[in-house]
Amino acid sequence: MKRLWSLCGVLFAVVFTPCLLANPITVSPHFKSLHSLDVEYTLDPITKQQAFTSDAVPWQKNHGNTLNLGMNLSPLWLKMSIQNTSLHDLPLILSIDNPLLDEVDVFHLQASHVLFSTKIGDALPLENRQIKNESLLVSLTIPKASHSIVYLRVKNNGGLRVPLSLWKPSEYLKHKSKFNLLYGLLVGFILSLAITNLVLYGFSRRSYFAYTGFLLMLLWLSLTYLYGFGYRYLQPSGTSFQQLTIPSLFFICCALFVPLQRHIFGAEKSRLSLIQNWLAWGVIFITFILWFLPVYVAISLCLLSLPILLAAFIAIAIKQFNHEYKQPSIAFIIAMLAFCSAIIHSAFAVFNPYNLYINEQSLIFIFFLICSLSLSYAVTKLFIMQRDAEVALQQTALAESKAQDNLMQERLKLQEQARQNLEANIEERTFELQVTLRELEEKNRELEQLNMEDALTKTKNRRYFDKKLLMDIRRSRREQTPLAIIMIDIDHFKAVNDTYGHLTGDQTIQAAADVIKQHLKRPLDEVARYGGEEFVVLLPNTPLTGALEIAEQIRKAAEKTDIIVAGTTIKFTLSAGVYSAIAEDINNPSLFTDYADKALYHAKQSGRNRVVSYPLPN
Repeated sequence: MKRLWSLCGVLFAVVFTPCLLANPITVSPHFKSLHSLDVEYTLDPITKQQAFTSDAVPWQKNHGNTLNLGMNLSPLWLKMSIQNTSLHDLPLILSIDNPLLDEVDVFHLQASHVLFSTKIGDALPLENRQIKNESLLVSLTIPKASHSIVYLRVKNNGGLRVPLSLWKPSEYLKHKSKFNLLYGLLVGFILSLAITNLVLYGFSRRSYFAYTGFLLMLLWLSLTYLYGFGYRYLQPSGTSFQQLTIPSLFFICCALFVPLQRHIFGAEKSRLSLIQNWLAWGVIFITFILWFLPVYVAISLCLLSLPILLAAFIAIAIKQFNHEYKQPSIAFIIAMLAFCSAIIHSAFAVFNPYNLYINEQSLIFIFFLICSLSLSYAVTKLFIMQRDAEVALQQTALAESKAQDNLMQERLKLQEQARQNLEANIEERTFELQVTLRELEEKNRELEQLNMEDALTKTKNRRYFDKKLLMDIRRSRREQTPLAIIMIDIDHFKAVNDTYGHLTGDQTIQAAADVIKQHLKRPLDEVARYGGEEFVVLLPNTPLTGALEIAEQIRKAAEKTDIIVAGTTIKFTLSAGVYSAIAEDINNPSLFTDYADKALYHAKQSGRNRVVSYPLPN
């Protein structure tokens, strides 16, 4: 009995439902998918209740074409009729193939009773979606042998393009798997091109590889957002940033073409280049301004201004065409044309001025792929050509270097020969100079010896004594050792000169000097003629007792010395003054001679032929 009533329900649905609603979508157990859905739509400002119940709503029919109403900010209502002719409930997936729609309200009704409702869109969090997917998907369960109506309320600030398709779940999974595989391969290919260019920049430090890598990275990001993957993986919070992200990425891509063009075309600074640079900076500025504008204004500004800017850049590129790098230049222009075509295609898809049925995403994908391949070819070819030119220059420079090396070798040979001749002459002159210097040194030593010695007595002179005294005083203070000085004078020398003559006086002075020298045993002890018949003896490291002993020995030896002149024997005696102390004031060397001279004076006054030390005895 139940089966009979079910069969009657199916017959009723099949026979009478087409009379109620035109062109219902018929599904059965053999249903797989339907890509062209007959829908009715209206842009009138109606409420949900009016849409469900009112017969006065002016619904317009759309027979199987992609519904595209252009840049329209009014909410769009759609409805479709689904008829299940089977005896079982049928699960279906309604796919809204535009992931950039801001808000989509879905209502599934049967006999004015709401079976299911949901709200999805890229302005809402991902967690609100019934099916967590980058696409806008709605899972429907169509009751057996029934007729259902699905209402959609669509609101979008970036144009009303609502492509719809209906799928059996298993068929959709097959379709999505194939699509994701193809999409992943192509998008991954673009990403690999971007990474390759960045790696090449790291190795070569050619900035055009960096610009190309960043530009391809932006193209990859644009495709990611266009297909909803940016919303799913990068911005799942539900804010409609991707509506602004896509035009921002387009603007930055446009600006990056300018420095890349400068590197590929090698254009010198000109008025056109200056204008192009200012336009590029203007594009960057507009990119920041976009985020403060309404979404529909930002999208309109992007899609209307970019084709004009890109056309101007292409015209400048053609005018500055580099015939030296012909192939990279052509590839670069093709890339710009492909990118410009993608923007123009997007503009037609969003604004739909001629009521065209345009599949926006697939052609953009193709244009971006052409742009990526052309840019990669352009910079790679440019690098190869520049490297070949550099190798040619290096080879030329190497040949010139070899020629210069040969000339240098000849010059070196001539210089070596000249050097050898010069060295021979220098050695000869050096030998002669050394002989001359040696002779001069000998003469200098003789002269120095004459300057230091007294000619009569062959003892040191007063000049030498003054230097030696200062040195010994410094040593005495440094080593804290006593320095002794003996002042010696020939007694009654004036009487000898007056009685026997000056020659005899000279012999007496010589005899006195010989006596003094005989009693100086140490190498550092020194005697000098201080003046006339007066001598001075320096005794380093000698205390007063030792100095007095030496002075007394000298006095006694002189007393026993005879001078025979013309058969006449002459006697002479010596008086001595002694002073010994550790030096304290190196700036007053005359202190020693003054004290010794005072002692000598006291010896003279005390009767001569005696030795007196300082301090003087009482």
